[in-house]
Amino acid sequence: MTATEPFDTSLPSPIGRLAQLRARAVEAVVRDDRPTDVQRLMAPAGSLDEALWEALGVADAPKLLVLTGSAGTGKSATINHLLQRERETSAGRIGVHLADATHADAPDQGQAQRLADFFAPFADDAPTTVAEPCRLVAMNTGMALRFFHDLHDLDGAPPLSKLEALLRRRLGLPGDFVPVQSWLDAAVLVVNLDHRPTAGEPGDLFDDLLRRLDPSLREGVLEGAPRCATCTVRDWCWPMANAVTLSSERGRAAINAAAGDVALARGRQLAPRALWDAAAELALSGLSLDRHDSDGRDPCYAIADVARAKDETALLRGLACNGALESARPGTLVADIAMRDPGYAPSLVAHELIADAGLDPELDGRRCAEWLTGDTTLHPAASRGAQAMADGRVANLGQSRPLGRVLARAAWLAGELRGRSGLPPEFARALQAQKSGATENDVTDDGEALDGALSAIEEGLAEVFGLTSGPEHYYPTATPVPGSDAELLVEAKLVQNGLITTQPDPVASGNPAGSALVGYRPMTLALKAGKRSITVDYPLWRLLRQAAEGVAPTSVELERFLALRQAIRELGIKTAADPRQTLLVRERGTGRRFRIVTRNAALRATEVL
Repeated sequence: MTATEPFDTSLPSPIGRLAQLRARAVEAVVRDDRPTDVQRLMAPAGSLDEALWEALGVADAPKLLVLTGSAGTGKSATINHLLQRERETSAGRIGVHLADATHADAPDQGQAQRLADFFAPFADDAPTTVAEPCRLVAMNTGMALRFFHDLHDLDGAPPLSKLEALLRRRLGLPGDFVPVQSWLDAAVLVVNLDHRPTAGEPGDLFDDLLRRLDPSLREGVLEGAPRCATCTVRDWCWPMANAVTLSSERGRAAINAAAGDVALARGRQLAPRALWDAAAELALSGLSLDRHDSDGRDPCYAIADVARAKDETALLRGLACNGALESARPGTLVADIAMRDPGYAPSLVAHELIADAGLDPELDGRRCAEWLTGDTTLHPAASRGAQAMADGRVANLGQSRPLGRVLARAAWLAGELRGRSGLPPEFARALQAQKSGATENDVTDDGEALDGALSAIEEGLAEVFGLTSGPEHYYPTATPVPGSDAELLVEAKLVQNGLITTQPDPVASGNPAGSALVGYRPMTLALKAGKRSITVDYPLWRLLRQAAEGVAPTSVELERFLALRQAIRELGIKTAADPRQTLLVRERGTGRRFRIVTRNAALRATEVL
């Protein structure tokens, strides 16, 4: 470091490291058995890896471990940890392995032959005893489906129909579930990383990921950020100030809870790759590194430029409570997290905080400093930003929105305001009840929770796909014919007559060992409507509840749930076949309704309102 340099460039750039965590960076994808040093820091061995290693060491250990999941869920990282553990211990728990089957949706001819050879010990006609150590493969669902589809085209391919049926059942895929030999059922362990809870509760993956952003943590992704100790412009460096805030207990609790709510809203768990990208974007908070990425300039000079210009507006805009959450790109995880901003909730506390902002700048600055303090310290950049606020030098940040929004988000990161949204308690209770194995017929609290959820779902179904007339619900008996003058509907008591029922959670029941290892938490209710299996996730639950309250769903939302609409129509057709059921004719032009019942073998029609 020379007298003209603001920091020691011989030490690694912590801002550069944050940039390496983004999804578009080369570090985002782990290839085979060659993780980089950064990837090792991003994905150290965790509780899942330990649980898998222990499962491979018991007396009746599985002989085939299939790691599956969508892109970015951590299959390669997990398999690498297991292989490293095997190399270090020579325990003999893992034998033949294929780590590179995970990077394609379909196998080429060479890969298909390798997979066929790999699975040969588990063929339909194979011996019932496998003496070798556990075979290990990482492959996504698309690869598995394509492999079994193309298997018959391979010369001399082993018969794997039983293994295919077993994997389909464990993955929750449709298929002919032929009986599987008990030895094969016990020999195969399927771990679907799509079912690993990654955000929402303390101790989840995102919680630990944010904790490892702490610049002072030597085993974290910034490795203690040694350059920062030499930096003369630390008080302008909002990425490091943000890393301190986000990695604090309060900061990560707020962001992790919001991310968990996003997962529920999407109806699926968030991939680790997406979580790292969000963490990096939240910390960098709008810092442009494009020029530095293209010409190789040290990323920390981006902050040196801000310091040279003494741009306090840019500094305050870059703090985690502002830029990243205020200007996130639509459709990104950060944007969805920002939607949970409690400053937009109808809260008296948030309203007063926003309304009072600017009346007492010194109080605003003091609050901002308090709320952006990490577990023990306030970063110099956060301190400078708070002081600029206290001195009234950056009242509106050059924006039309008041400074109150910034304070509200700072209060959110400090746990002073709770994030918006959240899973409805009745839906949460139903999920837990189904996970416990209860049904709506049980005379227990769990049974009542499921019965109540089904009744709420029925109300929404009647509004979305049918018609409500007083206490009665009617459903179509046929597909509407264009130009017809009327439609015929039939009364159906979906819950009372057992036309819709709950089913055992397909993940927990179809793959009990694998789901237990990943700590599976259900995100959908599993139901049966007639002969169709359907799932109700949070988005569908919300749509149905809104419909029951009188909010008309859009055509886009209805198309999204096409399978559910088809199931309800099938139920209507089946119910209408019973001559004892009450029918309803609705005229299309006038909207008049006529209730039709059978009395002494004669039909009687009565107009109803």
